[in-house]
Amino acid sequence: MDTAIIVVWSATLIIALILTLVILKLVFLIVRTERDILQLASTTLDAAQGIVRNTALIEGLETTKGVAGKILAVAGAIDAGSASIEGKLRSVGAALTGGRRS
Repeated sequence: MDTAIIVVWSATLIIALILTLVILKLVFLIVRTERDILQLASTTLDAAQGIVRNTALIEGLETTKGVAGKILAVAGAIDAGSASIEGKLRSVGAALTGGRRS
């Protein structure tokens, strides 16, 4: 009877040891996965902050777009004015040369 108790006790201890090793391996895997998740979360946070900084400039671009429209309108007026001056200079040149081209 003592031998049977020792065998059952030993078998139970071996099974408990194997289960403990399996559980310990799972705990190590969970801890490693948690560290990976924390590292990825940190990287994601940095990226999110960069996105916030970059999208904050969009409001400034809207203002720039309005100014660029005004500049375009003025450039069109300057182009029309210079075309008018060019036409007048051609008329003066034609009048001075009698219609001849040099």
